[in-house]
Parts: sequence; C-alpha cells; structure tokens
Amino acid sequence: MKSRRGVALLAALWLVVAIAAVALQFSIEAHERRTIGLLASERGIQRAAAMGALALTQARLEQALRVAPTGTRVQVLRSSDPWLDADSTYSGPVLVDSMVVDVQARDLGEKLNINLVNETELQTFFSFLLGDYSKSTQLAQSIMDWRDVDSMPRPSGAERDAYIKAEMLALPTNGPFREIEELQNVMGMTPEIYAAASPYLTTHGSDQVNLNTAPVPVLRSLPGMTDATLNRILQMRSQGRRITSVESIFPTAQGGRRIAGQLGGQIVINQINARATVDTRQLELTITSRVGPQATPTKLIAVIANNKPQTVVLSKQW
Repeated sequence: MKSRRGVALLAALWLVVAIAAVALQFSIEAHERRTIGLLASERGIQRAAAMGALALTQARLEQALRVAPTGTRVQVLRSSDPWLDADSTYSGPVLVDSMVVDVQARDLGEKLNINLVNETELQTFFSFLLGDYSKSTQLAQSIMDWRDVDSMPRPSGAERDAYIKAEMLALPTNGPFREIEELQNVMGMTPEIYAAASPYLTTHGSDQVNLNTAPVPVLRSLPGMTDATLNRILQMRSQGRRITSVESIFPTAQGGRRIAGQLGGQIVINQINARATVDTRQLELTITSRVGPQATPTKLIAVIANNKPQTVVLSKQW
C-alpha cells in the first residue's frame, strides 16, 4: 500500500515538473515574441520618423529653390546657389511628431563617384593623394577590374584568380560598388590608403564636381586640370570670389580669349566643363532616427537632385 502511494507521489511530482517545464517554455516563447514585436514596432516607428524627416528637409530644399533671398552678400550668393553651405544649413536635428531625428546633408559635388570615374581619373586621384605613381596605377586598374563585367585583368590590375591565389576573403563582383567600404577588399588597398581616400569618394550621385566646394584631391582628378588651374581655383575661393563658370577659372589673353593651361585652346575647357559644375546639384542626406537610447538606430540615405523649381529624390537606401 505504501509503495503504491510512493509511486503515485513520484508520478505527481513528475507531472508537476512537466507542467512547469511546459509553462516555462511557453513563457520563453512569449517573451521572445514580445521582444520581436517590440523591435518590429520600433523599426516601424523609426522608419516612419526618418521618412518624415526626409519630407520636411525636402520641403525646405524646395522652398530655397522657389524663393530667391536678397539682402546680405551671403544671401545674394545663395540666390545663385540655393543649396549653398548645405552641410551646415540643412544639417541638424529635425522634430518629427515629438521624436528628434538627426539629418546630415552633404554636397555630392565634393566627392568622386567611384562607379563613374574612369581609370585615368582614378590614377590621377591616387597619384596626387599618395605621391606614388606605380601604386596609384595598380589601385586604379584593380578598381576598374573589380567594376567591369569581364574577367580579363589589366596589366597592373587583378581579377578573380589573383584574389583566390592571394587567399583574399572577398572576390571581385564584376559590377559597381554598392558601398564605399567595399574598396577595402580591392587588391592593393591598405587600411592606411583607404583611410586617406575614403573621405573623397562615394557610390552615390552623378559624376559632376562642384568647383566651388570640392576639396583639392577631387579637383585635381578632373580631366585637363593642371596645377596652375587648380591654384587659380583655390585663389578665387580664398578671396571669397564665387566661380560662376568653368571659363572664369582660366586667365584672359588679349582679345578676350581664354587661355586653358599650356594648350591655349578650348579643348581643356570642354574637358573640365563636361565633368564640373559651379553650384550644388545633388545632396546626400543621411537621416538617423532612434526611439530611445537603447534602441538600434535606423539609418536612411537619400540622394536629392536640384530640378529647379522642384526637387527629385533619386534614391533611398536603408
């Protein structure tokens, strides 16, 4: 009789343990589902806030295109370039339904689109930056080999076989770079070179370089650009003079003819004119939203073009 009671008690204990284990499992699953639901809700709220900040900033940019400011010297300059000093004018916190969203604006004319520049421009850029012609040629040709659709390496470049032989972690995609960070996987690229070059490069926007805002390494890469022309651009900018046309960066000879470097012709002017602009045509907006200090932020990168009197969102990337 006692043994039967012991067995019954043991069975009851096992049943209690089993019920507790099942309840614990349900509790864990419920907690996980709740966490997933909260994260999804936070992402939704943050994405909506980022889109709201984009709409508000786009409205400000369109307002600048439609209304020409008058008065001070800076305002007069802004009438010729409504998005002048966009990095300071349109950057900062934006309030979207009581949520603070950070917006950073950058003139894409200050950078080189690594997917659009040609081999010569790449070689010139790296040569100016590094002061090493051989290394610059290797990097330029390796980047072109990474981008082009074929598998034939250039003389100083590298294709798939070279990466496999070198036991590289990433192989050429034979397509455009999606993010500038992919440059770190290119044959010959070192952390030091990437750190020096990446601030001047992008994968967004057009191939137009803004003569009024672009830094020296970007300007030097333009076809037909010489040290003399570059120095004249920098001199005009340091004097607070706005460059209103490509022709204005060249001195005037007798009879009003422009002298383009040593060639003394229109060819160099046309080369620079094809790749340069004198105002802000495209902006890259980096919008970051976060519902709370512990939440994982949501980042939206949008490219907005000046299609006066309107703006056009060319791309959005989360």
